[in-house]
Amino acid sequence: MISHGKIEITALADTCELEEYEDVNSWTLDAWTLDQVQVDLAIDAYQAVLGGGASAEIKDLLTAEGIDLDALLKDGENSKDDITRSDVAELIAAASMIAVPGNHPENMYMPNIPTMSRRKSDSGVDIMILALGDELQDELLPDEQLTFVSVKHSVDPTSAQSVRYKIANSLSETELSATYVTTQLRVLHGRLCEAGTDMEIADRVYYFLRGLPSSENVKLVGVGVVSPELEDDFLHQVTLLPEATGPSDRFRMVFVPELGTLHESCP
Repeated sequence: MISHGKIEITALADTCELEEYEDVNSWTLDAWTLDQVQVDLAIDAYQAVLGGGASAEIKDLLTAEGIDLDALLKDGENSKDDITRSDVAELIAAASMIAVPGNHPENMYMPNIPTMSRRKSDSGVDIMILALGDELQDELLPDEQLTFVSVKHSVDPTSAQSVRYKIANSLSETELSATYVTTQLRVLHGRLCEAGTDMEIADRVYYFLRGLPSSENVKLVGVGVVSPELEDDFLHQVTLLPEATGPSDRFRMVFVPELGTLHESCP
C-alpha cells in the first residue's frame, strides 16, 4: 500500500540491523542505531515521498510552462522543523518494520505519508501492517495479523521520557478504542477493495475487532526515535512502560545521529 518512496524505503530497510534486548514488562525490546549513510538513505526516501512520483519528464515539461512542480510538491516554505523530523522518523520506523521477515511494503499503510500538509501532524497510529489471507474463514488464522505502530521522536538532550510517555499513551486501550480501530479498519477495507481484493475477503478485516486489545492477531509496536546520546536514559525509560497488553507487543528504540538538526538536511 506504500506507493511513493517504496524503493527508497526498502533500500533503507535492507541496511537495518536490529539488536535484541531482554524483555521489559512483557514488551519485546530491540534497538536500531543508524549511521550517517543510513540517515542519508532516510532523507532520500523522504524526498521521494514528497516528490509524489512525478517523473523528470513531467517536471521538465511543466517547468517549460513556468510551473515548478518540484517546489510545489515539497512546499518547503510552509514546512515545520518538528513535522519534518517526525515524517523522517516515521519512514525510518517503516524501514525497520519492513526489515522484519514477513512484513512487506504492499501490506503497509501509513496514514500520514505522504501528508497533506507539512505544517501539522495527525493523531493516531502512524503505521498499520495487515497480513490477511484469501480464504473465507469465519475466524482469523494464527498467521493473520494486524500491526499498529506508533512512532514518536524527541530532541530533548536530557531525557527520552516524553517519547516513552507518548508511545505508551498512543497504544493504550483508551486511544486504541473499538471506535478508533473500526475507523482504521474501514480505511484498510477501502484500500483492499481499491487494490482488487474480493469484497468478501476484505470484509474479514473487521474480525480484528474481536478480543481487542489483547488479541493474538493484533500486535502493538512502539518506536521511539532519539539521539544516540540518550541510550542509557532510554533503557531506563522503557523499564517504566506499563505492562504490555498482548503477547507479541514490541518496543523499538531507534538512535539517529544529529537528530536535532535532521530537518536542515531535508527539502
